[in-house]
Parts: sequence; C-alpha cells; structure tokens
Amino acid sequence: MRLKILYDNEAKPGFESGWGFSCLIELEDEKILFDTGWDGNALLLNMGKFGVRPEDIGRIVISHAHWDHIGGLSHVWRQGMHIYVPHSISRHLRDELASRSHLHEVEGPQEICSGVWTTGELKNEIEEQSLVLKTSKGLVVVVGCSHPGVRKIFSVASKFGKISGVVGGMHDFEDYEVLEGLDLIVATHCTVNKKKIAELFPKAYVEGKAGLEIILE
Repeated sequence: MRLKILYDNEAKPGFESGWGFSCLIELEDEKILFDTGWDGNALLLNMGKFGVRPEDIGRIVISHAHWDHIGGLSHVWRQGMHIYVPHSISRHLRDELASRSHLHEVEGPQEICSGVWTTGELKNEIEEQSLVLKTSKGLVVVVGCSHPGVRKIFSVASKFGKISGVVGGMHDFEDYEVLEGLDLIVATHCTVNKKKIAELFPKAYVEGKAGLEIILE
C-alpha cells in the first residue's frame, strides 16, 4: 500500500502547493482518492507528477464539504465512480453527485473495500469522516481536518484494530497524549502545532507536503 499526498499547503520541489488536502491511497488493485484540495488544476498537475491519471481512480472519499477539500472534485469526477460523502452534506450536492456517480451517503462505520474502512460521519461542530487502513503493523488513519477531534476519531477507528499511524490535517490539535506509541505521524494542511508534535515524537514524525510518498507494509 502506498499513500501519495497530492495536495497540501506545502509542496516538494516540482509540485504545486495550495490550501487544502488530498491523498491518494494505492492498493494492489485499486486507487482511492481521499479529498481533492480546492484547486483542481493544481491537483491534476501533482497527480501527473506521480504518473496518476483521473481514470485510474475508482473511488473518491470526501471527508467533509469544506471548499478546500472538495474544490478539485469536478476535475477528477467521472461517470460511474463510487463517491463516499458524509450524509450531512447539502442535498443539492448529493443530488448532483448521485446524477452521475454511485453515491454512498455515509452515516456509520463501514468497509469501503478489503482492508479499508470509513469511521462514518462523526459529529462535532462540523461533521467529518476519516479512513482507516489495514497494514501489517496496524491501522493507519487518514484524516481531513479532524474537526470531531483526533481522540474521537481514534476511538472509532480502534474498533477495527490497533492504531499505528495517522496522516492528515489535525487543525488546532493539542491532545498530544493520544499520539503516544504511534509509529507514523504525518501532520499536514491545517495542523497548527506541527513543531510541537515533531518535538514530542521525533522518531514517528514525518513532515507532510504535496509530493510525499509513504509506503505502508
């Protein structure tokens, strides 16, 4: 399994940066796009740098309906795709997506494909879903902004097994205790306290940015 960060506030040389987040999850026989950033042109450019075409993607998972996570959707969305969205997003957007794709309105935890689950729509001020990936070393949780709180997300994700890593945006997260014991921490996008996380967990921390590829065994 490989994770490729396609969109982030920061970028490696040759990649385009932009406010938002998108991560490609490459399985042996499937590619899942988690969020799409806000600028579809930048998303496509970064996909091209990785040698990924929109038609290679079979499923799209939207963490929540903020502009910086769905803005690039129209550039990669195609007829007949499977798209997973929180049930709480606007009816207009759901209707539009359902008219041209296989729309899955996510409420509770469920398996998306073998070894990949969604936490379901977790509620706080903003409803959001995260993905849970099975690896040989444990579960890796992929998050958009972690609006419901990392601890709450982990509480649901841990029902599928032991958590070994987290990748994505963690907003104004300060509940550092919940990260103890993780093998991989990739903080991206809206994570305010990246420096503090890096100081506390230097062996697990990896600086997230567009162009980063992570191999999960």
